[in-house]
Amino acid sequence: MDSLYDDILNFMEDYFPAYSQYAQDLETQHIMDRFYAPDLMFDDGVVTSREQWYERCLTHPNVQDKLTVEHLFIDERQNEVGALLKTQAVDRSSGEVLLELKMNVLYNLKIDNKDIKITWVRVFLEGDPNKAAKLAQLYAIAP
Repeated sequence: MDSLYDDILNFMEDYFPAYSQYAQDLETQHIMDRFYAPDLMFDDGVVTSREQWYERCLTHPNVQDKLTVEHLFIDERQNEVGALLKTQAVDRSSGEVLLELKMNVLYNLKIDNKDIKITWVRVFLEGDPNKAAKLAQLYAIAP
């Protein structure tokens, strides 16, 4: 059996800048179809499709997420990728970084003949309550 490690690594290395650039813009977000399965789910139980995720990505039009990878681990036997990320909330008009925090994300993948899609995302945010409150304020997240 051939290793998929490099394919998964290349996929994820393409994913993070694509998310930061395209996923949060109505005109370009369907570029992300390359990365997300139609039945994409998040651990919050609210997002259960790629289209719902796209809608969520548009709910904070003045703030753009920018993801920077600090560390990846790939488990090709379980089709999982773990990522330690730095995420920045950037004011679209000024370019000012409004908030920066760390997050761990576990991505489950579906792989079919080297066609890779993200199917399930579990997000673990930095535990600083002040940053969590500011994040909720910036993104108008309901309590």
